[in-house]
Amino acid sequence: MCLLSASAVAQFRVSDPRSWDRYPPEVQKPGFGLVTSRLVQMDDSKEDEEVFLFSADNGHYPDFDIFKCYYVVVGNYSKEVKYISTVTRSTLRDLVLEDRNQDGIYELYRRYMKGDKFSVDANGEHLITEWVYDKIEWHPQTKKIK
Repeated sequence: MCLLSASAVAQFRVSDPRSWDRYPPEVQKPGFGLVTSRLVQMDDSKEDEEVFLFSADNGHYPDFDIFKCYYVVVGNYSKEVKYISTVTRSTLRDLVLEDRNQDGIYELYRRYMKGDKFSVDANGEHLITEWVYDKIEWHPQTKKIK
């Protein structure tokens, strides 16, 4: 009986306890909320990564809204934080993950305002800004996502 109970206890002490399910709470910045996430392969490890989009309102205009956004990449099983992007401003809250070069590793494509600068006319319409289009991807030379 003692051998069976010791074996059963050992099965339940395999991993360290944690008080969070999907991502470490320290990656969520004050005032930001989780919008969406997606599970994909972002690096050359065997585990998939979950990519999270966090966002906060930055302003409402008659024809558009502006959001502050940032992305976090976390290992699905290890829960290791592999990447946290800078906060950018955009009119979109979207998570565009594609494997455009078909190498089995996804890239995160994003669009945001250069320098977070924009202007509108006197009525709060006609957004004028310079858009930046870039991607966050795995770099095999440095073994990092950036």
